[in-house]
Formats: sequence, C-alpha cells, structure tokens
Amino acid sequence: MSALKQPRKLSLEGKGTVTIHPSDYLTSGGEGELYRIGDTVVKLYTDKEKMRRDGMIAKIALLRPLKHPSVVAPAGVVALPTGEPVGFHMPYVSGEPLSRLFTNDFRQREGFTHDMTKTLVERMREAVTFAHDKGAVLVDANELNWLARVKGADAPMPYVIDVDSWAIGKFGASVIMPSIRDWHRATFDQGSDWFAWAIVTFQLWSGIHPYKGKLDGYGPGDLLARMKANKSVFTSGVRLNRAVRDFRVIPPHLAQWYEATFESGLRERPPSAFASAVALGGAKTVLYAVTTGAGTLVFEKLFDEPLRRVVGVWPSGVLRLKDDSLVELRTKRTISTNAPPRCEVVKVEGGWLIAHVENGTLAAEYIALATLLPTKLTLPIAAQGLFRSGDRLFVVTLRGITELTLRLFSKPVLAVGGTWAVATNSTAFFDGVGVSDVLGAKFLVLPFGESACALVRAPELDSVAVVNAKGFGRFVAATVLSKTGDYKLLTFTFDREHGAYTFAGRIVDSPELNMAILPKGVAASIENDGVLSLTVPTEGRVVEVRDKHITTDMLLMRIDDQVLAVTGGALSSVRMR
Repeated sequence: MSALKQPRKLSLEGKGTVTIHPSDYLTSGGEGELYRIGDTVVKLYTDKEKMRRDGMIAKIALLRPLKHPSVVAPAGVVALPTGEPVGFHMPYVSGEPLSRLFTNDFRQREGFTHDMTKTLVERMREAVTFAHDKGAVLVDANELNWLARVKGADAPMPYVIDVDSWAIGKFGASVIMPSIRDWHRATFDQGSDWFAWAIVTFQLWSGIHPYKGKLDGYGPGDLLARMKANKSVFTSGVRLNRAVRDFRVIPPHLAQWYEATFESGLRERPPSAFASAVALGGAKTVLYAVTTGAGTLVFEKLFDEPLRRVVGVWPSGVLRLKDDSLVELRTKRTISTNAPPRCEVVKVEGGWLIAHVENGTLAAEYIALATLLPTKLTLPIAAQGLFRSGDRLFVVTLRGITELTLRLFSKPVLAVGGTWAVATNSTAFFDGVGVSDVLGAKFLVLPFGESACALVRAPELDSVAVVNAKGFGRFVAATVLSKTGDYKLLTFTFDREHGAYTFAGRIVDSPELNMAILPKGVAASIENDGVLSLTVPTEGRVVEVRDKHITTDMLLMRIDDQVLAVTGGALSSVRMR
C-alpha cells in the first residue's frame, strides 16, 4: 500500500469497521505504517502482497494467543471492505524508546534509578522467557523494538513490539540489526535471543554497548570486528569514559553472566536481576582552576547541599532538586516545594511560569519574583504535553504546537500566541527541538528568535532513529541509531533565516549528548574524558580544552549564557578566563 492520503474504511477482526485518517499516522517501520485509533494501533503493510505471499493470516493466528503484559502481539487481521487483508491491529501502548533510558541525561531528569533498572531488566527477562515458552524466537529484539513506560503505579514496564517479525511455527525470520546479532551462530534461536537481550539490557545498566570503548587495534567503526573477536568492555585494556556507569551496580551473578556471554560465548538464560545486588557510594569532585593552552578553565561552586542534590537546571535560573523543590539559583530562594514531575519552568515578566500537563489538562501557576506568591492559572486547551525552547514554552495539541504567553494586568493571565501545524502524534520532542515524522519524511521543528519557528526537511534523519537531540538558535545536535546498530552524532547548522543548513555526522560510542548550547552561539560539550569542546557552529571554529579533571559524568547545562556542570548532585559554573 502507498501512504494514506485520504480517509479509509477498514475492517478490524474482532472490532468491526473503523475509518482511519491521515492525521492518525504514528510512524513508519517494520515494513508498514502505523496509525492510532483510540486504544488500538493499525499496522498497514506497504507491500500489498505481503499478507498473502508470507502467509501472514496464519502467522497472526499463531501470534494472537501470546497474552503477556509486556508483549504487544497482533490482535487480529485488518482488511479492506473488499475483504483483502492489508495488515493487523494491536493494543496501543505508550512508552519511551528503550535507548533513551541508556543516557545519563534522561535518567537524571526522570529520576530513573538503579533499582528501577533492576525491575525493568527482570521484566524484560520474563517477557523473553514467556515468548520462548510459547515456541517463539524474537530474533530482532533490538533497543528500537522495546518501549519502557517509566511513570505509573506499576512502572517501569517494558513492552516488546514488532512481534509480527518473530519466528514461530513454520514462519522464520532473517532480518536483524547487526549490533545485536550473534556472529558466532548461523541461525536464530533462544541462545541468539539471549545474546541480543544481553546487548540491550547491559546498556540499561552501563550506558554503553558492551563492544564499545577504546581498545588498541580497533577504531570507532569496528563494532562488528570486536563482536566477532569477543573483545568486550570486560577485555583487559579497554578504556571507558566517566559517563559510563559503574559496572558494580549490576547484581553480581548477572554481571558474571554478562562477562561470560560477551567474552566466552555463553548462550543461556540469564539469572534473575534480583539474585544479588551491591550498594555503592559516590565520590565528590574537587573544584579547581587549571591553565591550558586555550586559557584558564575555572570551575566555581554554585550550589552544593548534600541533602538537596541538583537533578535539573532550567535556563530561567531555576534548579530542580531531588526532593522536588525548585530553587532560584541567584538568591537560593525556594520558589516551590512540590514541583510536579515533567514540569517546565520559564522566565516571564515579573517572575516565573511553572506548567505541566496532567490527564490532558494544562496546569500552570505564576510565581511572582518579588513575593514568591503563587497564582493559579487556567487555559481551556486540550493538551498532550509541553515543549520548551529556552524560555519559550509551547503546549502540544492534536493541531500542533501553540506558544504560551503570560500577560500582567491586575492579575497574571495565561494566553496563547502563535500556532504551528505539526503532526504531533508522530513527533518526538527533545530539548529545544522536535523531530517530526511525516509519512516517513523527517522534519526538524526548531523555534528561534522571539516568536518564530522553523519546520525544516531533514532527509539525513529519514533512515535513522533519533535517540536524543538538543537545539537552540541556529544549531541542532542529535544522537541517532542507524540500521547497522551504530550510534552517530549528527549536527545541523542553520543560516539566519533557517531556510538552509550545513550538515555533519560521525560515529560515536553511545547515545549520550552531553552538551549545552548558549544563546550567543557557542556549544559546549564533553564527549570523552579529558576534553571540553567549545564550538562556534556558524563559524566552524572549535576550541578543545584538555585536562584530566574534565570528565564525561559532568552533565553540562546552562543558565542564560553561562555553562554549568552537575556532578554528583552539586552544581558548578564552567568558564574560561
């Protein structure tokens, strides 16, 4: 089938007749296009012969009985009014792409802990075990085919998707991402599934693919060679960045299983993540000033309270602490004591606007700068979420993104500004930039200036999965996962009108994007231990500051034009003089 251009009636086995519209589009992938209708997702195969040629009706009949909380199995055949089968339907589930949970930035922002990792990994183990008990082999259970719901009473909950590609009964499978493939086996079976599970879940613990890191004799693009030679992160001589999480957080019996799997060819069911655990203490970072060839690099302590650790920073000058309080950095005043999860804080006239979305409703309050008195604000708008770029705040709706403004009359009033039509069902919003999938064509959604927003076609993103992205002004950086399983850093530098850009891309070790983009056009980043890069993208100029104290576990953020680093919950400024 071609991409849907107009409403179409379909017959859903067990549900009756429905009409899908182009606006119901979610994404493309796995040989088809996905559309959402309420709590149901319809997958329409792009190859109209697939259902008959590959015997998909019979295969769906085998997959349909696979009932498990973490398995999103086909629930029935989808057909045209003529009776011609064109796909299948399944339950809708909401979750984060698993690769997003690999990054320190996401884990800190969402409060995703090692204990939550343990629960998630165990539930993923249970899902694979269930599939094997039912005679199925997952084959290509890469990080893009897992979702994770990180909020809710029973969170974290994993969901394995693309179940129609599993091998079951007489139906085999041959497509797999190279980065999870067992290159020591010629066929796909339960052993190769457990190897793939090991690759994916190890990254949940550590943040790095087990065959990455620096090793003499191998380059950044030699992933498959490392896999074939069993040269993993457990190999003597491998050098890892500080951003890689300590392997000691992995329960001991499971850590031994990972090492035997990656180094010695073990291919068997892993032990439970709850078999054992260890507790670790953290180390404090000493602040310092160091003279380098590029000048003097100064780290200055700004906020360090052992019982109130920093977990987030907004450009508006507000810190989020682990106890959910919000603190104005300049005066150290607490402006809120119980901030909602996933809230946004922007600077507005005379104070701050704090907003979040709960059950489809926008909730907001104005905090006066002078008195810190809160004022509840209302705006009748059906909201799916929020999107922030610097101190500009947008509400995400079915129609697109609408900018929120605050006006001070006798009392503060929340109002709407400009609206930009964006296919929000198929758009992922990151820090200052969105990536919109329009029937397989990717666009960047980039607010700029005081009231503008660019929607720019970015074909370089069409064939990759965006894991993380940051954008501000004229610069966008994104870490992506390619079809070969390589992580890449892609950058887009725009002209003043945001009508054209220059592009660059290269392979990196992990999806981490440790970067702060300043209003003055400088991007500060730490990709490897010992190197702080200061880039002026519009000029193509890069200054590298080298020092052993610069580490990848310093999470870079910003307030106005000031670069900040969060290390172990303490906040420091980072500046050259």
